[in-house]
Amino acid sequence: MEVRVNSLAGQLCCLRGESEWRAADVKRALEVSLRVPSDEQRLILGCVELQDHDLLQDPGCMRDLDLTLIRRSTAHAELLRLVRGGTQTLSRKWLARMPEIVRGDSEIVREVLRRDGVALEHATEELRANPEMVLEAVRRSGFALEYAAARLREDRKFVLKAVQVNGFALARASKSLQADPDIVLAAIKEEGAAFEYAAEELKSDAEFALEVVETGKSGVLEHISAELWEDPCFVLAAVLKLPAALEQASEIRAEPTFVLEAVAKSPEALPYVAQELFEDPAFLLRAITRNPKALSYVDRELALEPAFVLTALRCNGEALRFVSPNLLKDTRFAQQALAAAGSKVLGSMPEEFWQDKDLAQAALRSDEASIQRVPKKFWTDRDFVLKAVRWQPSILNMIEPNLLKDKAFILAAVQRNSTCIRYVSEDLLKDRAFIFEALEVHGSVLKHLPYDMRTDRALVLAALQKTGFVLGFADDILRTDKTFVLEAVKTNGYCLIGAPDSMRQDREVVLTAVRQQGLALEFAASELRGDADVALAALESCPGPLVHVEKRLWSDRSFVLKASERHGCALEHADDALRRSRVFVLAAFELNPECLCYAHEELQSDRGFMIECLMLNPHALPFVPATMRIDVSFAAAAAAATRAPPAQPDISPGPSDMPSPSW
Repeated sequence: MEVRVNSLAGQLCCLRGESEWRAADVKRALEVSLRVPSDEQRLILGCVELQDHDLLQDPGCMRDLDLTLIRRSTAHAELLRLVRGGTQTLSRKWLARMPEIVRGDSEIVREVLRRDGVALEHATEELRANPEMVLEAVRRSGFALEYAAARLREDRKFVLKAVQVNGFALARASKSLQADPDIVLAAIKEEGAAFEYAAEELKSDAEFALEVVETGKSGVLEHISAELWEDPCFVLAAVLKLPAALEQASEIRAEPTFVLEAVAKSPEALPYVAQELFEDPAFLLRAITRNPKALSYVDRELALEPAFVLTALRCNGEALRFVSPNLLKDTRFAQQALAAAGSKVLGSMPEEFWQDKDLAQAALRSDEASIQRVPKKFWTDRDFVLKAVRWQPSILNMIEPNLLKDKAFILAAVQRNSTCIRYVSEDLLKDRAFIFEALEVHGSVLKHLPYDMRTDRALVLAALQKTGFVLGFADDILRTDKTFVLEAVKTNGYCLIGAPDSMRQDREVVLTAVRQQGLALEFAASELRGDADVALAALESCPGPLVHVEKRLWSDRSFVLKASERHGCALEHADDALRRSRVFVLAAFELNPECLCYAHEELQSDRGFMIECLMLNPHALPFVPATMRIDVSFAAAAAAATRAPPAQPDISPGPSDMPSPSW
């Protein structure tokens, strides 16, 4: 890259440079070639003075450049060295005393602005119109924006950058920009107190004020309009975004009904309620009843008061999670807490606790580690073990070995938790008749059996009769055998869940599955969920599979008509164009009057269309929207159209007015 350096009188020299050169590199080269000290050099590229750190051109771009060198006087350069060395006390007063050549020197002014942003007032007009220079001043003092060139202060993009650097720049933005939501929010995110300088209409705009609250910045709440803090709806929304917002609503935070609603949704707001409520135990108990986490925010002294805490646990047992650990170290209190709230406290429970069979059961249910603390005497108690295996099947490792050979006992355990089959004796595991019994009790036993058993067709089919998804645990040879999979889905359509992708894409397999269980459509390949015949087969038994039909079918007139004939609610899923079509909806209505409930709102509010439907089927009146049926004039028109005596208007519209769906 060639860099040609010119003076106002002509070319001075040419330099061979690198693409990553910065202005400082050129200055060093000129210091050698022209013997001009770096401090005396000002390099201009086009109309812009380069700073030492500026790249000459974008990375990867190799083109020759022309630079203009303007030389500072020796005295000027010496002043710059003093400024950079920190030997000058730089301020707006100092800059104001300097001659224009100094006040127009970007490097000197930049150093001054880093110490006193408002010194921008004394810079030359050229520098006050320089965006980078103004941003440097604003970074130090947001109020420096006042001294920027008028065109910058009115430039929305520039002011947005300014408030992002220093939120207080909003104070000196134009009136129109102080009313700009984006600019105000940007200012607040940098400095919450900057909201003071926003336009009044924004401070009283509830929607915008909630956005401001959501920033969580300190200093914003007090600048929101006082009228908004008197609006319960606004205050509740604000509290959900920032619990401390409740403190700003001086009157509402003393209203018990409102505060309970707020604390129920945001218990962190409890410390900000009115003092008289925060000191009222009865109110605090009501708050804990609504949300157990509120116990974490009551006064510390009260939170350590056993009588209060036990009462709170009786109001809401879930509050036990928020009881002080110091209280739970007391054995007597821990027992009382368990009685008040249930078997929640385990880690700090005394030995006496574990001697109680019911309490030990509760411990096993909530914490597997409790197994190690349950007394040995309980492992010989059949009823205790059968209850415990529901949550912790591994306790079978702790019981008397002879119990693991007892078929009746193991089957009872398997019925509660299929994982128990893993713990049976080797003799029972080799007993094929017993395995069939276990599979009949709980199909999920299959996934816990040894690999060789999961290749046995008869065993797998026995399991699938109970639980379709366990096909996924069968051997791959069986899962990829179409004959076997067909037999499986005939037995239980839900077997499609555990079938491999190749079978979910097989039309015959999927059709067989959905005919056995329509909801199995959910597990078919997408192309088959978009197959009209497959979808209709799934819909034969119930409307549940409607939600699994591919979207493209809902614009197919023929399919929608057939689906609607089976279940009127199918029309609800149809493409809007079909639901708006009078001709199409009439065709669906003739097949199934219930379709009228699911026509587009435009048709449901069209009296003429409703009367036309009633002329086709006078018995379809229950499917006309309730709001229309209670209209006396409509009732008369409908009666005349159907040549039937006018029905008494229904004056109590409600959920019961809408006919129950066909399912």
